Amino acid sequence: MPPKTVTSTFRLDEKAFKAIQEDAKRQNISVNTLVNQLILGYANYDRVMKRLQMMKIPASTFKAILESASDEGIIEAAKTTGTGIGKIFVVAMSGEFTLENILEGFRNSASYINAFEYSEFPHTDSITITLTHTFGKKGTLFLREWIRAMFAEVHVEPKFLPSDEAVIFEI
Repeated sequence: MPPKTVTSTFRLDEKAFKAIQEDAKRQNISVNTLVNQLILGYANYDRVMKRLQMMKIPASTFKAILESASDEGIIEAAKTTGTGIGKIFVVAMSGEFTLENILEGFRNSASYINAFEYSEFPHTDSITITLTHTFGKKGTLFLREWIRAMFAEVHVEPKFLPSDEAVIFEI
């Protein structure tokens, strides 16, 4: 069943509205669809990020930070992030820290912050998940250890497949 919708009227800044019209045209979608996507992004992600004092940074900046760090530092940061703010974020978004809510957090992150592309392929008794990114080997190291730390909190041990451009794992 599709999500329930409501009709509402808003006053918008003229420059903002023109920018939305231009982007909608460039993306070949309606202004209504784009505005709905923007509001969903706020409702589903940005407002929680604001409450938790999280920030968005360019992917190139994140990659540069990773490239300047030691592997040991990256692993420690990933573990701390996965068991700290990663866990808090999942709970803030969904109310409890479960395997399904962790996966939903990954899906939301892929949609709203563009850190990676998320795909999953269900099998009879497992799921293969791929997070494709542009952060290089150190990005894979960070994401792999972040995932390992988060899943350890729910007593799940992912099986990782090697890759420099993606984190591929089975649960």
